[in-house]
Amino acid sequence: MRSLLFSFGLSLTLLACAPWQRGESTVFDETVPTDIPTDIPTDIPTDISDLRAARWHLLRAIEGQALDQAQRSQEDLDRAFRILADLDEHDTPTDTTEAASLGVAIEKAYLDLLPHLEHFSDDSPLVLLLEGLSEETIEDLPPDAAPLVRIHQLSRRCDIPIDANARVAASIHFFQTRGRQTFSTWMRRSGRFNSLINDILRRENLPTDLFYLAMIESGFNPKAYSRARAVGLWQFMAHTGQMVGLDRTHWVDERRDPIKSTVGAARHLQDLFRHFSDWRLALAAYNSGTGRVTRAIAKAGTRDFWQLELPRETKNYVPLFMAAAIIAKEPQLFGFELEEFEAAFAYEEVTLPKKWPYVDLVAAAKILDIKYAALRDLNPELRQAITPPGAPPYRLRVPPDKGALFLEKYARLPSAQKAAVYQYEVQYGDNISSIAKAFGINTRTIAAANSLKNPNLIRPKQILYIPAAPGIELSASKGRDQTKRTYTVRPGDSLDRIAHQNGVRLRDLMRWNKLDKTLIRPGQKLVLWKLQPRRPAPTVSDGKGRKIYTVQPGDTLWDLARRFKISVNDLQASNGLNNAIIKPGQQLAIVDKSVYTVVQGDTLYSIARKFGREPNEIARQNNISPSSTLLAGTTLQIPK
Repeated sequence: MRSLLFSFGLSLTLLACAPWQRGESTVFDETVPTDIPTDIPTDIPTDISDLRAARWHLLRAIEGQALDQAQRSQEDLDRAFRILADLDEHDTPTDTTEAASLGVAIEKAYLDLLPHLEHFSDDSPLVLLLEGLSEETIEDLPPDAAPLVRIHQLSRRCDIPIDANARVAASIHFFQTRGRQTFSTWMRRSGRFNSLINDILRRENLPTDLFYLAMIESGFNPKAYSRARAVGLWQFMAHTGQMVGLDRTHWVDERRDPIKSTVGAARHLQDLFRHFSDWRLALAAYNSGTGRVTRAIAKAGTRDFWQLELPRETKNYVPLFMAAAIIAKEPQLFGFELEEFEAAFAYEEVTLPKKWPYVDLVAAAKILDIKYAALRDLNPELRQAITPPGAPPYRLRVPPDKGALFLEKYARLPSAQKAAVYQYEVQYGDNISSIAKAFGINTRTIAAANSLKNPNLIRPKQILYIPAAPGIELSASKGRDQTKRTYTVRPGDSLDRIAHQNGVRLRDLMRWNKLDKTLIRPGQKLVLWKLQPRRPAPTVSDGKGRKIYTVQPGDTLWDLARRFKISVNDLQASNGLNNAIIKPGQQLAIVDKSVYTVVQGDTLYSIARKFGREPNEIARQNNISPSSTLLAGTTLQIPK
């Protein structure tokens, strides 16, 4: 499925300029990267900003590997993929030279990490792309060579065509050598989905050995995310996932759902087999697209897969699948120890009551006395820490025989412990930008969370869901100043009504008043906090072309750089900062790029390079000679 990206004319940003065929596998450079950016992304445009951030985290993951900092490397890798997954939700990336350049940089960083897959956690979203078979040449194997004989014998136990040839033998050797550890992990993990996938394949009247296609695609990891933005067990890209009916929103990505994605993959494979009437060609098309395989057949004048001119990944893909199916029949024959398989994917599905707008997975895990990660593993399609709010009743998976217990306990749970999103009622004069600023999130997140096709079209009294980060509670005061006020309960009031009328969360209202129950009485005094948009602290001029800003509580260097439309790097350089740590009360110089104060050691050339200008341009702007000696404290005008 990964290769389908190229069928869309390279329209997706991540691989905008990625080379399709690489002559050699990427070799990791053990030196620490020197180009890790400090200019953390700005907001304009948002997808460019996100691509910069993803690249930055991938480079930090590479650096972490070089420095033997496994945990940090894993954290940065996970952050990078979260950003890329959020980008994947939107199919209209900015088409610019910078976007294309970032796509290539991300591609390279991804490939640089692949040789170190074993150093990441087993459920890492990183997918090993199986290219680069054994360097040993075995093209001249005699027809009765031992590897070929063994393949031929075991192929009789397969329900899909397996060819006993040198390419398949080379693939087996690859798994026995360089891919050994990875294949062992896959075999162990296969136990989790064996029954589930095979049941669906049988139900759809498909060969059950197609089970090993999921092994080659994702290593049986529902969280898998490839450099081509393919997702889940079966590595569906957005377009293909949509084609087979897999929903994808801010809240869910059904490409990660092992059941729904397997059904989608089965039906897609059925369509491909009906088109080609040959499983080798169908599998090749699953990897690189129907059009590419059809064109290769027309060009070669044959339907023999082994004679087609196809991309390297696809040429390797089919024999690797065959090799995986053969090894799995008798692992011991190929030097693999029989390891204990992971426990089968077991669950009970419960339909959430209509009166529950959503379920907080963190709270649900607590009442079930299981780890939050265990509940997320049963529901990998959920992208946030809650079920989709405001949607039709959701079917949640819980551990076997826990359904009734969950429904009973969650119904009794205080409302204050259930909320994971803020329900905001649009006021007159509101727009999507003002709401986003008030809550400290971007407009795109609000649009995605509420399925707004046109974010500019919101109306007063409309309810918007303002999402919190996964597993993290969104503070009602985030990005706002609070003014305390008191409300006196009137006859007929309820906490829900009071919260709704005052534009606050029920959870916050109960927390402010230390209430465990929703029972209130007339005359009772309740504390309310009136929320006002926070205005940035003013700046003052120091008379040298610089603005001086006093750091406020909650400020970050990244936020200030975005606010003043300068880079983090420039902000650090202007204030002699060696890191991103700032503290309230600290004064920072905000230097407009059009004005620069010379510091000791500066030359016209170094200043020009810093601002991306020519030395002669700056010299002309300031009526000085290009060879002039610059004195510290001198103010220069920088042409825009």
